[in-house]
Order: sequence, then structure tokens, then C-alpha cells
Amino acid sequence: MRKKLFSTAVLLGSLMFYSACSQAKMPGSWVILDTGTPDAFYTVNFVNDKVGFLNASTDRNYVPLGVDDKANQNANQNANTNTSRESKTLNPATHNGKKKVDPLKANDGFEVLQTTDGGETWKQLPEQFKYKIRSVWFVDPLNGWALTIDRDILRTTDGAKSWTTQRKAGKIKLKITANRRTPEMEQPEQLERVFFIDTNHGWAWGGGVKNDYAEQPGIFLTTVDGGQNWNAINYPFEQNIFSAFFLDPQRGWVNLAEGGLYKTTDGGVTWTKYQSKTPELTFDSIFFVDDNNGWVAGHSGRLAKTTDGGKTWTKMVDIKAEYKMRDLFFSDKNHGYAVGDKGAILYTADGGESWAVETPMAEVALRQVFFINPNTGWAVGLDGAILRHEP
Repeated sequence: MRKKLFSTAVLLGSLMFYSACSQAKMPGSWVILDTGTPDAFYTVNFVNDKVGFLNASTDRNYVPLGVDDKANQNANQNANTNTSRESKTLNPATHNGKKKVDPLKANDGFEVLQTTDGGETWKQLPEQFKYKIRSVWFVDPLNGWALTIDRDILRTTDGAKSWTTQRKAGKIKLKITANRRTPEMEQPEQLERVFFIDTNHGWAWGGGVKNDYAEQPGIFLTTVDGGQNWNAINYPFEQNIFSAFFLDPQRGWVNLAEGGLYKTTDGGVTWTKYQSKTPELTFDSIFFVDDNNGWVAGHSGRLAKTTDGGKTWTKMVDIKAEYKMRDLFFSDKNHGYAVGDKGAILYTADGGESWAVETPMAEVALRQVFFINPNTGWAVGLDGAILRHEP
């Protein structure tokens, strides 16, 4: 049988609570959930306390589905249990005389899971392999957008029962500076993320990688009509976007892969670069609650805070070095959570001046935390890690 890397029993039996430089108590409790997969969950998106979505990538060794089977078959999740995560050879079995096809392999290992009961049970998004869906973002149970493997943008208005193409990906020229024989290569626009703040205002971005070996054009799109029209702006960044945060339809911040913090006040049409010194160049996560108060989780795992919109930053030095934090979420300028490596979960009630720490004693890497109100939220990460916070 496949060994579960994220064991509910182990985690529930070994949660340890204590406070670090803080008298505040962790409100509520965290409950371990199980999707039945060891996927790497890189984003979680809930639209209310019941309906949510997980964008995931996987290296599971699936039993390939037959040509007459439905692409989204939950039995696939528990099949081929006599394999390990290290084994990636497809079962060569055939179906009706034809070689079976693994939809996950055809989808580059990307899949989307959805829940309608707050995370108690999960199933694969309907028809995701038919449409080659890479990731989704929803603003309510019906309205959502998807990015495909081919970097097209899709739209649904019926909760993923059907999809329509809003924008086909264009072509770009990748300059390969290290290859004299083939100095250029054509590829689709490298959109990596689609994000909406409401049913009208959204953004999509990707590409822009530049190094000693290659130079890739970046792309940044905005929409104010739900994606009926996607407007491409001249890519204003000298590198690819590493992390981004949008507070509302007008205000947003992005951080680049090799450093550089930018802010927009017009929905992404124009950007201003902040030249001030930051605690480190690259941020895994950015979060603001208003124009002035914000926090970042640096690529090293350390946290920092700003009270002037990102012009100056203060390191949060009272957090011990063993806590490598990767993402943050604040409900207001005082109350917030941070999650990170080794299952670490931190809570602050004073804007990050001090923290309470709840640490699952297991080697699980949490990568995102998301709340729909001050009491109800989820934390997700690698190896199938998912937890729900309850009041």
C-alpha cells in the first residue's frame, strides 16, 4: 500500500501548542483534512465556507484510463497502490486492444480538486482533462476562470459544468543566448496565473524570465469586464513576477524573481517601483490590509512588516530562526496567520509584533493560507497537506 506522507493520525496525535514572545492564544483550532491524494497543493481558493478549489500538481503513478473511460474518474486516485512516489513508469496495460491513456500525464501532472462541504470530501473538477485545465480561480460558486496547459484562458458561469474560451494564447519568441545554432524558439505566451478580485476585475501574468542563457518576453493582462476583453499592457518589469497581491480593483503590489517591489493604483495599467531597501530581494508572499499596512514572507522564510505602503520595512526578529514561513493572511491590521515549512502555523493579534505558534510535528511544507472570514480558513501545502481552521 502507498505510504501516506501526510498522516492524519500522526498529526492529530502530535500537534504542539505554545507561545513565542506572545501572551496571545491561538483562537479556534486546526483540523486535519484528507483529499486522498499526496498532491502538491500550491493554491487554495474558497468562495464561501463550503465551496472551494485546490490547484495541484502531482507525480502520482496512476493506472491509465481506458479510451472509453471518463477522463475524471475518482477511482483513479486509489488505483495502482503497489507503487511508490519514486516510481513513475506507466502501467502498459491496454483497453479494448488499445493502449490506455493517462489523463494526468497528458495534463502535465496538473489537476484541480473541488469541495462542496468545506473540505470534508474532494473530487476532481469535472471535465478538467478534456479542457486541459492547469489551474482555476473562482469568485463565487458559479463564476470562475481557468488557465489551460496551452495557456488559454477559459470562463465558466455554471460552476465548471461547462467552459468557454475567452482568450487564446499568442506566440512569443524565446531568445536562447547560449545557443548560436538556434538563437530563437517559438512558444506560447507563458501565462502562469489568473486572478480575479470580483466578477469583473481580473489579471493574468507570466513569462519575463531573463538570465545568462535565455530571454523570455513577459506578459501582463488586465480586464474590467470579467474577461470579455483582456487588455495587454507593455510588460513594465525587468524580470518575471515571483509574487503578487491585489487589495482591490485598483491597488496591487508585485515582487520580481530577482528583487524589485512595484505598486499600482490604477488596476495594473501603470506601476511605480519602490527603490527603498527591503529585508531581502525576493518575497514568497505579499499581503496588505490597506494602503499602508502590509507584510511579506521572504524567500528565506523570514517575515517583515511595512506601515508606509512598502517604502520601508522592519524585520520581525522575535520569530525564531527555525520557523521558515512561506505565506501570510491578515483579516485586519492586527490579526493574521503565517504558515511555512515543517507544518509551522503562526498567529498574531498585534500586527506581527508578537506571535503564538502551533506546530504540527511532521515534515510537511505548508505553502498557502486562505481565510474567508476571521474564523474560517484553510492551510495547504506539499504531500497532500490540508488543514481547516474552525472557531
